[in-house]
This record gives sequence, C-alpha cells and structure tokens, in this order.
Amino acid sequence: MRNGVLFLFILIYSISFSQKKVNLNQGKIKQNKYIESVTYQKIKNKIIVDVSINNKPYKFLFDTGASFAISKKLYEELDLPIIETINIEDATSKTNKMTVTTLPELKLGNLTFLNSTGIVFDESTSEILNCFGIDGFIGSNMLKESVVQFDDLNKKIIITNHIRNLKLNKELPYQTLELTKNQSNPYIIVTLTKNGKEAHDRVLFDSGADNFYQMSTKAFNWFKTNADVVNVIAESKGSFTWGVHGMAADDQQFVLQIPQLKLNNNPFDTIYVTTKGGIESLMGAEVLKYGKTTLDYSKKRFYFEPYTDVSKDELSEKIWAIAPTLQNNKMVVGVIWDKTLEGQVKLGDEILNFNGINYQSLDFCDIVTSDNKFTNNTAEIELKDVETGAIKKINIKRL
Repeated sequence: MRNGVLFLFILIYSISFSQKKVNLNQGKIKQNKYIESVTYQKIKNKIIVDVSINNKPYKFLFDTGASFAISKKLYEELDLPIIETINIEDATSKTNKMTVTTLPELKLGNLTFLNSTGIVFDESTSEILNCFGIDGFIGSNMLKESVVQFDDLNKKIIITNHIRNLKLNKELPYQTLELTKNQSNPYIIVTLTKNGKEAHDRVLFDSGADNFYQMSTKAFNWFKTNADVVNVIAESKGSFTWGVHGMAADDQQFVLQIPQLKLNNNPFDTIYVTTKGGIESLMGAEVLKYGKTTLDYSKKRFYFEPYTDVSKDELSEKIWAIAPTLQNNKMVVGVIWDKTLEGQVKLGDEILNFNGINYQSLDFCDIVTSDNKFTNNTAEIELKDVETGAIKKINIKRL
C-alpha cells in the first residue's frame, strides 16, 4: 500500500550455484504458433491468472522474476516427483534448500505448457500465497521462447511466439533484454539523472514484486561513491521486506529521492524509493500502470510504450515516517525513518490503529492483502509498546 502504511511484500528467488548448476530452462509450450490473450486480476499489485491442471482450475501468480513454482499443498495433491534439492536465494539474500520438481502439463488459456521445471514452496511461504488464493507461479523459464505483453489498462497479458503478432509501433524504441542462463530471469537498464549527470542501474524486471523501483544496497553504495544521482532523504536500521524464506534481517536502509528515472528514454520525475538488501535492484508490477510493457524473450528485447493521460503523481508522494512489517502475524514497526520519533516509537511496537484503520480487527491475510489508499500528509498512529505493553498515540507525517 504505497499511499498508506507501506508494507512491501516481495516474493522472488534466484538459484545459488555453490556446487553445481541446475538448469530450470526445461519444458516447452506445446503449440508452435500461438497468440493467446489472458485476462488477469490484481490483488495488491499481484498479477493473478487462471490456469488448469488435470482439468481442475487453479490460480497462479504471473511472475517474471521467478521460475515456475508450486505450493507444497498442490505438489502433494498432484504427487509430483522430486528431481533434486537445491539452494534457493530469495529477495532478502536468505538461502535455504528447496525441492525441484516437474509438472507434466499446465494450461493457461489455450496454451499448454509441458514439463515445466521449478521449485516447491515451503509451508511458511504457502501460507502467504493462500492469502492471495495463489497455488503457484508462471515463471520466466516457461516464457523463454515467447513474447509477453502486459496491457494493464485492459488487465490482459498477450503471449505469442513472434513479435509480429503484436501491434507494436514500428518506431517504438527498445533495449536489450538480458536473460539469466538457468531460468531466463529478465534484466533491463534504467537511467538515473540528477543535475545533468547520468548513471545506470541493472534491474530485475519482476512482475511478481509490488513496487515501481527498489534500489539494492549494493547499487546504492556504488552510486554513493561513483555517481551523485540520488538524494538521501532518510536512513535507519530495520526490516520491511519479505522473501520466500521469511522476513529480511535488520539492515541499514535508505529513503531516496531520484530527480529523474528514465525507462527506455521515458522520464519519471521526482520519485521516492527505498533501498533493499541484497545485490539486485527491482522494477516491479507498479510500472505496468504507466505503459504497455513487452518482453521479447526470443529476440531479447524490452519495449515500453507509455500510456497517455496517466498521472505519475503517486510516484512523487513522500514516504511515511515509519515502515511497518509483519511479526508473529501482527503489524509492527519495522523501520523508523524519522529520527525525532525514536524516543516515542520502538522497533517492534505493535501497530493497533493507523489513520482510522483498526489493525487489531484484521487477520493475517487481511493485513497482507489490504491496499488502503491515504492521500493525507499527517496521521495519528496507535501503538502497543513492545517492552511495556503500554498503549500510546503518536502523530506522524511523511518525510
């Protein structure tokens, strides 16, 4: 909820090759020539599509930042094989062993995916997926030979075997799409600009992430030393990012103002972002609001055609003075950005009420999936002190 209490929920993972390489780029689409339009729904910027397995309906997240994945419940229901067990690193840089399996057949609209290889989520991740009604992921390794176009205005994804089947403006510029060798995760370049200076960030285009753009701490440290293209608004230590292995460990975090970000030469002015742990910056599903987005996996090209008459003002809204996170199924303070609050607010304080929303009355899934929109610049927050249990009311504002 970008405009409300910012709970940043990210689900991505990548492969750790400490001993041997595991190729998830297996399987294929049964049809040789195809153009399929798939309708999706969005819950808190999660792109959810209907699929069919063994003639039974399921809901999958359409996630370009991941490989094919399946919930443990569905894995057991389908009695799928164990191919092997490998180390998986998530968005928080945590690593854990997970099962690799293969699904013989999955249908997405009229497309049939054969022998898709991917991972099985553990119980804790499956619990969160259940909140969204998600049974698995359609990942980039399933799309590696296709062209995928997101049309967010019409809530449709078009998947085709060739770019000529899409109505793209012939003058539309594109950039090279970099794909990982073992699961075809797509990487693009964004340009950051300040006072005439430019620098570039290599980002994972991750339709499974909620956000517009989130800079990795590795990228931030490089910019800090080599290129003055961002303004630091606040810094603090804490955590507010969730990956498939749980909540990220407390780390130094930053709120940044970027005077201008360019995507395929399309400018986004004065945007506010937060950093994230790990080495990968992300561009998430929020960017789809601003333009028709096309990933040509087969020719390794990335297109962005901006929509007309779509306001970008939301990206310029300042960040709230605290960032919450989930702990023991409760909303708690995860980061305190405003140093003047440190005597009044503690990390781990339970958030009871924010801007009139009673979080005590919400269950775990309500908290995870809620997407309240607040346009005000100040708010009253009611907290339960993590140490004393005392109830306190604090006025906070945007930075």
